[in-house]
Parts: sequence; C-alpha cells; structure tokens
Amino acid sequence: MMDDEIALGNVSLDVCERLKDSNIIRGNGRRTMMKSASVMGRLWKWVRGAEHDAERRGTFSEDLPIGSSREDLLGRGEFARALAGVLSRYRGRESLVVALRGEWGSGKTSIKNLIVETLSARGESPMKVVNFNPWQWGTDEAITRAFFREIAAALGDGGQSLEARARAYEFRRYAKLLEQFSGGIKAAGKQVLDHATWLAGLGLLVAGGVIALEPAAKVLAGLLIGLGVVTLVVSRMLGFIFRDREDARPLDIARARLEKRLQTLPQNILVVVDDIDRLEPEQIRTVIRHIKANASLPGLTYLLLYQRAVIERAFDGGTPGDGRKYLEKVVQTAFDVPVVEGARIGNIVLSELNKLTAALPTDPAFDQTRWGNLWHGGMKHFFRNLRDAKRFIGGVEVQLTLHREPRGLETNLIDTVALEALRLFEPDVYAAVAQSKAFITGTHDRRDTDKEKVKAVVAAASAENKQAVQYIVSKIFPVVDWAFGAPWHGPDWEREWSSRRQICSRQYFDRYFALRVPDGRMSESEFLDFVEHSNDRGYIDRAFADLAKRNLLPEILSRIEQAANAGTLPIARADALVPALFDVAEPLTGDLLGLAERVPFISAWCAVSWYLKGDANLDHRGETFLRALRTSDSLAVPATLISLDIDRREKGDTDLLMTDVQLDAAKAAWVAKLRAALERAPETMIQNPHFVSYLYRWRDFADLSGPREWVASAVTQPNLLPKFLKAFVQTGQAWTLGDYVSHPMVNFQLGNVMSFADLPALVALVRALPQDIEASERAACDQFLKAAEKHLDESASAGEVVGTPPAPDAVCEGTSEEAADPPLPKEDATPD
Repeated sequence: MMDDEIALGNVSLDVCERLKDSNIIRGNGRRTMMKSASVMGRLWKWVRGAEHDAERRGTFSEDLPIGSSREDLLGRGEFARALAGVLSRYRGRESLVVALRGEWGSGKTSIKNLIVETLSARGESPMKVVNFNPWQWGTDEAITRAFFREIAAALGDGGQSLEARARAYEFRRYAKLLEQFSGGIKAAGKQVLDHATWLAGLGLLVAGGVIALEPAAKVLAGLLIGLGVVTLVVSRMLGFIFRDREDARPLDIARARLEKRLQTLPQNILVVVDDIDRLEPEQIRTVIRHIKANASLPGLTYLLLYQRAVIERAFDGGTPGDGRKYLEKVVQTAFDVPVVEGARIGNIVLSELNKLTAALPTDPAFDQTRWGNLWHGGMKHFFRNLRDAKRFIGGVEVQLTLHREPRGLETNLIDTVALEALRLFEPDVYAAVAQSKAFITGTHDRRDTDKEKVKAVVAAASAENKQAVQYIVSKIFPVVDWAFGAPWHGPDWEREWSSRRQICSRQYFDRYFALRVPDGRMSESEFLDFVEHSNDRGYIDRAFADLAKRNLLPEILSRIEQAANAGTLPIARADALVPALFDVAEPLTGDLLGLAERVPFISAWCAVSWYLKGDANLDHRGETFLRALRTSDSLAVPATLISLDIDRREKGDTDLLMTDVQLDAAKAAWVAKLRAALERAPETMIQNPHFVSYLYRWRDFADLSGPREWVASAVTQPNLLPKFLKAFVQTGQAWTLGDYVSHPMVNFQLGNVMSFADLPALVALVRALPQDIEASERAACDQFLKAAEKHLDESASAGEVVGTPPAPDAVCEGTSEEAADPPLPKEDATPD
C-alpha cells in the first residue's frame, strides 16, 4: 500500500509540473491549477516525511550525485572550490560560458553540487545559482520557455526590490519578443501556407471532378484556385516581413534595455545547465543555440555539463569535426572532470562491502585468500568511476537481502559478490553462466571436446574485460579453470564445495539465480537451527518428522553428511544425533528419493561414519558407537558400519571405526538385537526393506546356522511363508532401445533364498499354501515356484546334487568401502 501511495503522489506532482508548462489550461484556470500544484507539492513532501529524504541521501548504493562536501569520497572538493572561484570572480561585458566535460558516471553533477555549495557559502551575498535541467522538459518549446522562465525568476530576486523586478520584467519582455519574432509569426506564416496549399488543391480537385458539369461549378473551382493563390502570396509576404532578423527594431530596443538592467547586477548569476547529453540531437542544438544567442548579455555566467563526444556529434552535420569547431565558438573555457585513480575507487568499494556484510553472522565458509585472489585478479578491474561503485554496491545489497536468512546467507558470500559483478558489468557472461549448469558445475567426468562448450561461457565477455572475466569465472567454477589448462578436480571435491555453498556445487547453483529457496531444498538457516539443537533428541525427531512430511528428508541427510565430512558437527552431540540417524534411516531403501543426488540411506550411514571419525580417539568413538547401538532399536545403519569395519581389517586398513574388542561387542549386540526383534515381531521384521541383508549380516557377524534355523522355523508358518518369499522379489527398471522411458522388471532372487533354506522342502511348503492369499504374496509364491522348478530341472539334467544353492544374488545396500570412505582431497589440488 505504501508503494502505491508513493507512486501515486509522484505521478500527481509530475502531471502538475507538465501542465504548468503546457497551453492546455489558460487564464484563471491556469492560475488556480498553479496554486493547487504548489500546495500539492508541499503537502506531498510533508506526507513523505524528511526521514525518507535522509534515508535516500544516506545510502551509498543509490545512483545519485553527492550533495555536499561531507559526502566527497574522491577528494574533488579542491577542484570544485577552484572552479567556483573562477566562476564567481568573472564580471565582464558579456556572458561567460564554461563547460565541465566528462564521461557518463564520471561525477559531473557531483562536482557541480560542490561548486554550488561553495558559492552559497561565500559571505553575506552568495552568488545566485539557476539550476536548469532541459532533460526534464521534453519538447523544444517547453525547453525554451523553461530556460527563460528560470533565468527571469532569478533576476527577479523574489520581488524584493524595484530594480530586481525591473530586470525580470525586461528579461521576460525580451524572451517574449524572441519567441514571437522567431517562432510565433513564422509559425502563422506556415499555417497560412498550409491553408493556401489546401485551398488550391481543393480547387483543382473540384475542377477535375466537374469538367462535365454546370458552368457554375466550374466558376466555383476557379474561385477556390484563385483564393489559394492569393493566400499563398500572403503567406510568403508574412514569412518575408517577419523573418528572423537581428536588426528588428523592437527586439533591438528590448535587448538594449535588458543589457542596461543586467549591468546593475551586483554580481553575475550562474546558470547551470546539466544533462544536456541526455537530450535528442535537435534538443541539444536548441539549448546550445539559446546560450549562444544570449552569450553577449552581461551579468550571466553559464556552466554547461556534458559528455563532449555526444554534444559535438549533434553539431557535426555529416562532417566530423564541425561540432567541435562550433562548440569552440560558444564555450570560452572547458574543464575536464579530474581522473580518479582506480585504487581509490576500489578502496571505496571494499569499504562499502565491509559495511554491507558487517551485520551478517560470521561464516566459516569465508576464505580470505580466495576473496583476495578474486578481487585483485579480476573484480577490481571493473570499477572505473564512482557510479560503477554505487551501482555495484546497490546490486550486492539487493542480492544479500534476497539470499539472507536469520542465520546467514543461503549462498557463498564470495561467489554472490563475484556473480553480481558479472551480472552488472558483463550481462552476457552472466546469462551464459545461468544457462550452463550442466557444463560448469559438479565433478562428473568430461571429455576434452567439452572444453570448447565451457570456454564459450567466457567468450561472451567484452574485449576490454575478457581477461578479468576469465579469471573470475575460472575461480568460481573449477571446471572452467580445467578447460583453460588447470588440473581436474575429482568427485571428492563436490562435498567441499557443497559445504561452502559455492556456486560450482550442483546442489547450490540454482539458489544463486532464484528469488527463494528452490523446491526440494531446505534453507541454510533451517539447517543451522537443526545443528544447534542436535543435542536434543526430541527436537531431532520432531525435525525429521516435519522434514519427511515436506519431502526434505533426503536433503537434510545429505546436508548432515556434508557437515560431518567438513567437521562442522560438534562431536559432543553424538549421543543424541547418532541414534536418531540410525532410526530415521531404518525404513529407507537404496533408492533415490525426491531431488536428492545421493541415495538417502547411503547419506545416513556415511554421515555417521564421517561424524564418528571426527573424534580422533579410536576408543572413544567406538564407545560412542556402542552406546548408540544399544540405545536405538534400528539395525540397518549399525550393520553397515560394522560390516565396513570388518572389511577394513581384511584389507589391512588402519583407519578403523572401533577397536577389535569393541567390534566383537558390536557384532554380538547387533545379533542379539536382531534375534529379539525377530522373536518379538517376525512379520514386521520380514517386511523390513533390509530383511534379506539382515540374514547375511547375521551370518557374517556370527555363523550361518543361526539364520538358517530361524528361516527353517519361520517358513513352516503359513502366515509368514508368503511374506518371506515376497522379501526376495526385486523390482527394477529396464530400457528398450528407442524408448524414452523405462518399464518395470521383476526378478526373484532364488540364490539368496537358497542361502538360508532347503529348496525342495520350501517348494513343498509353498505348494501346500491355500490359493486365496493376498495377491502380491501369491505372485511372489508363483515367481518362486517358477524359478525353483527351473533350477531343480537344470540341476537334475546336469547331475548336480538337488538343492545346491547357486551363488547368492547381490544384495545392494550401498555399503562398498569406496562409498563409505571417499578419499580425502589430494595434496596437490588444494580447494580454492
């Protein structure tokens, strides 16, 4: 609502200002409108409040000129004071025209404001200043009227003295005569000429259409043609009589009287004409010609602010160089905006960045060396003037606001700042980056032919910034660095980049281009809240339940894994967090869920493995694991970690999770928990997605007799047998050549069944089952019988012992040593 009110108020004022300069409203209506506009302006400024102006003036990032020497960050005050001295001391018989030239954004208006500040502070009679901005008025006629009106108002001195009012009167009279003789009558002549042409044409049309008609019609056509000819002659006479002439006696008299009045001024009036280079060429010529036409008047000093090339081009007339020669006839003295060394602009940018980031929480992901390299190697080369700095700081402020959460940024601060520099100064590169996620993020293998695609991102840079752009993009995207010859970063680096929320991480890339946290992702602030409360088991369970409802469980497990790998999870909270991870992973399978790029179950046990290994004391972390195992009723993650520790010993790996004694205790405790669970709720355990894996773990942690005895007993129970067989049905996906989508493929793992059961006896038990069992269980029984009969037939034909089990089918649990313990980053490739 507030924004709408502000917009409405600003539009109302703009409309009133434009109406004041139009001829739409005349007479008393015009005077009434003027008063209403004045009241509305004062009322609106009061409604907006001074605090808004103060807020705008105090924001460095706003692309506004400075208003006083207190804001002078570039040390231009001395130059402005010297120029103010030149302007204030001049007192000649003609006007002085001075130009202040500079490129866009170089600070011309800021220097002008410093000059005005200096002149306003000079003694009891400061130099009067007229600020005229032709860009605000639009048309040539509006510019002309505003030009004379503003000067006349300054000459009038607010009507405080008779002499001042006389000066203003003479100037207005002179301006009116100028407009009348050079525009009004001439325009009237043009209108008469248009009417004459129209009348003559109409006469010819009538004549052509009435050749075969009455003589009276022919007479009418002749009269129209004759009237047109007479009107044409009159228009030519008007144009000749009232042509632009410097010796027109009324104008000469008015000019002489005006000069006499202007000579009574105690000091010159400074007329500042800003933003000339924003006008159309014809409007530029209008403004400069007004100044040239009145340059011989005394008492006036003109300060023109413009970009030289633009103004000269408006007067070239097809011949390069003509514009410069013309301006030399108008401008007596020209100054160029002093060049500011790049180091000073850079220091201002760094100072303002420090102010913006001071309120952000301390971020452990911030790397001072990486930031210094990015700044000196590329970013500082973008800043050529203070306007560049202000635009950049304004953009960074917006980005920090968009990506900020209560606990910090959702993105990496360094990458956010670097990306904003590309967006502002190299928008084509920014657009190329946004569209190249597949090529420039992640660590998946690439071919040498991919290098050209990656290099195309940098190729979009302008010639003057190409080197700086290549450095910046290479530093925030290691894949780009590789394309230009740097070493390749292996897959282990993805965790490092994700833990720092860097843009080169596939997990975080999209956040840099979105206005909110993408779907399927949790905010950094929410994750930090979770970590802070990770010593509270009740909080953890509630958080996991809420995240599961929002389909964010894969995301939180992946984030915990990254944090554990980075060593940012406090090990003192393990007694609450580790059992919670055991429990939340228990119902998970080895399938991908949601938008996760990693199997959630693998993320869970990898997180526990990394987390416990953060404790350098082997005995201490082993005890932590045993406490968690005894506390939790879950078995899947503990079984995986125990198996991996067994594998490490077999391979001679010394990076163990627990001691030998603790490993034996863990195996015994796990088997005891499994036995108890199978005894307590056999049907529930059979339906556990890890059931088949549990049978193998039981075998590995104890011996084969235990699981075989339990299976032999369970399959004799008609209510358990179908469910038991269903646990060995594996559903996968298959693709046919030419298909865009996959189709389901069902496979019965007969080898796994035969590891724990006698096949002929099991076949007999299945055949004895009633037919009216649950459909999916009936299907599992049929699949078993089909596979078993095929195996028995093949065994009989080959002369094998009936019931000899084949090699067991693979049990995919994601428990390979490579998945559990990714290699640490190589020493010769230090992360940026």
